[in-house]
Order: sequence, then structure tokens, then C-alpha cells
Amino acid sequence: MKQIVAAWLIACCSLAAAQGDDEVDAKEFDPKELDATVGGFIETHCIECHDRQAASGDFRVDNLSPKVGFEDTPRWVEIMERIKSGEMPPDDAAEQPTADQRADIVEWIAARMKEGESARLAKRERVSYRRLTREEYVYTVRDLIGVEYDASDPGGLFEDPQWHGFERIGSVLTLSPSHIEKYIKAAEVILDEAYPDEPIEYREAGKRAMEIKETHHHFQRLKAEGMLDKVRAPLTTSGQIYRYSNPWRSPDLKFPGPGVYEISYTVSGLKPDQGIAPRMKVTEPDLDRVLFERDIIAPEDDPVTVTFQAHFSNPPGRPPKIYVTNANKVPNHPRTNATSGIPFITTKHRRAPWQMKITNQDGSPRYPILIIDSITMRGPMVTKQEQRRRDEYLATETSLDTVSESLSRFARRAFRRPLYDRELETYLEIVRGELEAGESFRNAVKTGMVAILSSKSFLFIAEGDEEAERNELNDWELATRLSYLLWSTMPDDELFALAENRQLSDRAVLQEQFNRMLADPRAERFMRSFSSQWLNLRKVGMFPPDRNLYPNYDDYLEQSMVGESQAFFTEVLRHDLTLREFIDSDWTMLNPRLARFYGIPGVVDDRFQRVALQPQNHRGGLLTHASVLSLTSDGSRHRPVHRGAWLSEVFLGKEPPPPPANVDPIEPTPTDAPKATLRMKLEAHKRDPNCASCHQKIDPLGLAFDHYNAIGQWRTHEKVEGTGEDPTVDASGELPDGRTFANAKEFQQLLLADLDAFNRTFIEKLAIYGMRRTMTIDDRERLSAIAEISREKDYQVRAILEAFVLSDLFQQR
Repeated sequence: MKQIVAAWLIACCSLAAAQGDDEVDAKEFDPKELDATVGGFIETHCIECHDRQAASGDFRVDNLSPKVGFEDTPRWVEIMERIKSGEMPPDDAAEQPTADQRADIVEWIAARMKEGESARLAKRERVSYRRLTREEYVYTVRDLIGVEYDASDPGGLFEDPQWHGFERIGSVLTLSPSHIEKYIKAAEVILDEAYPDEPIEYREAGKRAMEIKETHHHFQRLKAEGMLDKVRAPLTTSGQIYRYSNPWRSPDLKFPGPGVYEISYTVSGLKPDQGIAPRMKVTEPDLDRVLFERDIIAPEDDPVTVTFQAHFSNPPGRPPKIYVTNANKVPNHPRTNATSGIPFITTKHRRAPWQMKITNQDGSPRYPILIIDSITMRGPMVTKQEQRRRDEYLATETSLDTVSESLSRFARRAFRRPLYDRELETYLEIVRGELEAGESFRNAVKTGMVAILSSKSFLFIAEGDEEAERNELNDWELATRLSYLLWSTMPDDELFALAENRQLSDRAVLQEQFNRMLADPRAERFMRSFSSQWLNLRKVGMFPPDRNLYPNYDDYLEQSMVGESQAFFTEVLRHDLTLREFIDSDWTMLNPRLARFYGIPGVVDDRFQRVALQPQNHRGGLLTHASVLSLTSDGSRHRPVHRGAWLSEVFLGKEPPPPPANVDPIEPTPTDAPKATLRMKLEAHKRDPNCASCHQKIDPLGLAFDHYNAIGQWRTHEKVEGTGEDPTVDASGELPDGRTFANAKEFQQLLLADLDAFNRTFIEKLAIYGMRRTMTIDDRERLSAIAEISREKDYQVRAILEAFVLSDLFQQR
């Protein structure tokens, strides 16, 4: 079956994935057709040695196309690199350009290169195909057929490539035969779970965390004291693992099979007065997957029940491994309760002399202690709507007429549009072929469904018509674009109904749907996904900090850093706040772990909550988030140049040209030399005329945040190798336009004074995300119209998002 479907899919999907370039004719170079400064530079410094007669180094510029970024791109890139490195003009040339002239030429060519790249990425044929991301695939399958597919697990789908942090760019999300193999396998796994060979019944199983058997030498004592059902499992150090979460332990109570399960733990958490709370971490060790993680604070005599859902793909009778740890950073101890063999009831009972002491004389906890009472698992969880969908899709009567009806319903929802004439016949033919080969009726129909789930019409968002030029989206395409923007999944029944009746293109109806969908919990996906892609948060932790330099850095802190920025974006959008908050604010979103890291007291609940900031906190706005500050560092030291380049691109929309290939990196200070800040080294580095002009534009943006180290902690002195005292931090700077600042706070005020620049950039980033393509010069007028609405609405982020959805840009291809 797989070979038949694969061959058909490769033929179909290669049409969607193919990317062609228009052929162009080169023309003779005419400096008058270029920017006057660039044309003059080429004519003055290049033509003499690189024309038809001289062709020094076999490299000519006299026949260059003036369409920079679109034609003769490799040669223009080489010109840029040679000018930037100082290789050209050579040292013995009669006339030498200044450093500023070199920088202006390099910056101009780099900008044209970006325009050309954007145009190629955004190129539109009559029909454009943009593949679903891995995340969108998972959500779409869940809404289509009610199966939680574990796409990121071993053997799942490939990780999506990125373009400047964005994972949704259609021309980057290519398709290969290896992708098709993955999609076919995924479809088989999904349908096997939705339609198992034997029915899987919902079951519930529970048990005490610790069960004392009759052979245990404490059994009789506990039985006599009536304590057999009071034994609990304490986790006192981070090295302990509770391995007994599986309640499916008897022949009469076997694990039902793959699906989503609801898991409940009854637990207590004892927190020392001046310490941290015990952190319950539930994992599936075979997949190295975290199922649940939360701080637990609850007294022994009044435990709480925590409940979460997790998907397991294990077959019937083979329960998953589930481990629990207390991630409290208390070093492992050789004499914990787990090694003593003494059943644990309560911390009030005296412990044996050789046991680890876990409480003080007054009974208060010495360490963060997690106590597990009981476990319950129930599932698989299938809602009535999910079951109804599954029943609608799979024919029960063994006739091709019923197969046609059921596959038609399935394909219509999967393709997110009405079916074309005779389109279904392709899938019916696959079913017929399977039946003729002797396959069972049920499996033959499932093969047809595999083909639908692996087809280009499901895997790709298609817009346009093969037979005619059409720029406007039809209602079905608009429903799909809106749904994948706000929910990262297929349209729901209401959107489908509006598209069916051609009502969604009505501005009032579209606005109503925008408000409805933004209020839906699924809109949290947009807030997490867009903020992560816009800010490049996926790269946080890409260079793991040196644990010797930063011993307080851990996975939970890293998650909290990313969570702060995502929660901050959500708060701004949900509460009608403005773009100004992204630049500077007097509040942020903290959980207890990040609050401790920032040195801000009073945050106890293990959730992100809005916290007012004081000047001494040195925080405010996205630019002082530890996520941003750490992702622009290298794991051992802060990197002002990287911070400046990130801010220039993400907040100001100006991508700096790449550095010259032959520039030496900044070396650490030798241990026997006087200590020098990174700023001092950059000043020396900028004396190279090939580096000076670019660094003058980038470095001040990053140096403004020099008070924050490589993981985003505030500091007043820079800790460096060498002799003498650690030098004090200098975060002052001067922008190219002459404006100066003394520190990050003053720099943020300068950014606020030029809010329109950020406004334009934010709108462009939003449009790239929503349109799934780069923006070109053809989009500028429509982007400017959205920017004008933003100004009229005082730069409210929700108003910007609404204006984008209601814009001509969003409603056209």
C-alpha cells in the first residue's frame, strides 16, 4: 500500500513544491542606471581594472546587470565582499574610497540583495502552495479526526526550516521524497489510532503511590496500626526518581491502548521558609518527554490533586513508563527514605538515626519535599464530537457508494474546500485497487484515507486558480488563512458555513469572526507562535550557558525566560496595550523561578502573572527580558554586536550586512594582562576602517544593554579574565544621528521617540507571519495603510492585528 500511495504522492506533490526562477537577459553595465553614488563608485574604482580589456582576476564588472539583487547576483555579492573586506580597490590604487564610502556601497548592495531575496521568496504563480508546519499539522489532525499525533517524537516529522526566525515561509518549506515517507507513516499511525483493529474501551485505574506487600517486613506492623493505606512516597532530593506511576498492573487491568489519557496525582509540597518550593516533574523517559511540571505547595494533611493530559502511542497491554522527580536542586543523599526501606507516613514520625534529616526541631521542612499519595489514569479520552467525526469518515457498509460518501466528507474537511469535479475518483481508485489486491474492506478504505492525509491538498495551503489569474482570495481560502493565522489549524464548522454561503468576504462578518476567534482559547497558539518567531525565541538555549560561569542556569529557568516573553506579548494583545510596552514598560510577566532570578520578591503562584516593576529592578519591555539578552549571547559572555544586530533587524527592520570573512574574532583577555571590557576591545576592533562604519550603526544598540550579562542578569561590573579589579560597566552611547544616551533606560526613550520605525517593522513582521511569505516593494503601499491605522489607534497591538486581517493585503494573494 505504501509504495502505491508514495508513487502517486511524489508525482502530485512535486508540482506544489517546485520552485522556478524566471530567465533573465543580462545587459551591458551603465552606471547611470544605478544609484548615482554606487554607479560613480563602480566607474571610479572598478571599471579600469575589470572591463573587457583588463578583466583583472578574470572578473568583469563592465557587463553587470543594473538589476542588483535580481540579476548577476553572485558577482554583485563578490563585489560587496571585496569592498567590505578592503581587498578592493587594492592598496596600490591611485584613488582610495573613504571608510564611509565603502560602508555606504556595501549597505546599498546588501539592501538590494535582501529585496531580491524577498521577491524570489514571495514569487506568486497562478496557484501558490505553502506547506503546513509541523505544529500546524498536529493541530489540524487533532481537529480533523481527534488524534493527538506526536510529531516531534523519534520517527515523527522533520523539524521545520527557518527564515530569519519564521517557520511558515512557503518557499522555504520544501517537500522531498523523504518528507512524503514521513507523512505516509504519520497518516498510518493516526488512522490506526482512530480506527484500531479491536475496539479500545475507556478505562480508569488508580493506586496508592506506595503499596506494601505481605512479604514486606513492615507489613504486619502497618496492618496492626491500620496504616497500610496511609503509606506515601516522599521525594526529598533531586536525585530521587519515583518509578511506580503505572496503575495498569494486573491481568484484569491492562493498559487499553494508544490515545490521550488524563492523569491525576494527589500530592503535598513542603516549602522551607526561605527556600524554594518542590517542583514536581513528570516525564516519559523512553521519549525524554516532559508530561507535566509545576511547583507544589500544600500541607501534608491537606494534599492537592493535580491533573493533566498526555498522549501515549503504546499498544494495548504495554503501559508507558512514567517517572516523577522533585527538581529541587538538593544534592542526592545516600540515606533517603527510598534507600532506608522504612515506609513513609508523615514527616511527624521520627526517622531512624541513619536516615536523612528532612525537618527541623520545630517540624518545619529543611528542604523542598514532595510527597505523593496516589495516582489515577483514565482514558483514552475521546469527545463525542471526535467520535462522531470518525464515524462519519469510515464507511461501515461494504459498498463503494457508501465509501464515496464517507471519503467525500473526509476529503472536504481535510482539503478545507469543496471537492473539484471527479477529484474524489482518484482516492476511490486507490480503494478499488486495494480491494482487488485482496485487502480487507476496512483496510482498503483506510488506504484511501492515508492518501487524502498525504496529498498536497491537505499538506499545503493552496491559493489561486490554475485556469485564471486571480489575486483575491475566495471565501474558502480566506477562512483557511484566518484560521491558520489565529489558531494554527483548519477552519471550524462556523467558518466553513460562512465560506459555503460566501459571507466571509463581507467586512462586517470578517471582523465579527476575528473577534470571536481571538476570544477563543485556541488564539493562545498565535500569541505563543508569533512572539516566538518574531523574537527568535526558538534560539534561546541554542548556545547553552557555561554551567561553571552561570551555575544558577537550568532548563526550568530557560523555559521561564521564553515564557515571560510569550506571556508579555499575550498580555499586551489581550488588554489593548500599545507597541510602547514592547520597548519599555513598568511591569512584566513573572513566575517564581524568573522572579528569583531577577531578584523580585513576592511571586509565589507557579504561573505567569503581571508584576509591577520598580526602578531598582532594571527591567521593562522586551529588550530587558532574559530571553532576548541570552539569545544574543554565546553562552560564556554577552555579545553587544549580536544584540545590536538583533535589535536592528527585529525592532527597526534594518538587517545589517554580514561581517567580512577575514576579520579576526575578539579574543578573551589573557590571564596575565590588565582586565578590559568587551566595549574596550570593540573600540580597538573598530579602528579597522573596513569595520568602523558598520559598527558605528550596530554597536550602540547592543552596548546600551551592557549592564546585562550573557544570561540577562543585571550587573555593575564586567567579570573578565586578567589582572586587577573588574572594570565597571559603561552602557552609554551615541546613535548615528548624534543622539546620546547614558544607559538602557535612556536608550529605550530614544526608541519610543521614533515609534513609527518600530510600528512599520512590527507590521511587516506580522504580515510575513500571516501571509506566509516575505514582503516586497509591491506590498509597501498596503503596509503603509495598516501603519496609518495603527497611528490613528495609538499603536494598539490588537488594533494592528485587526487592521491587518481586514486589509486588502490579507484578503489578497
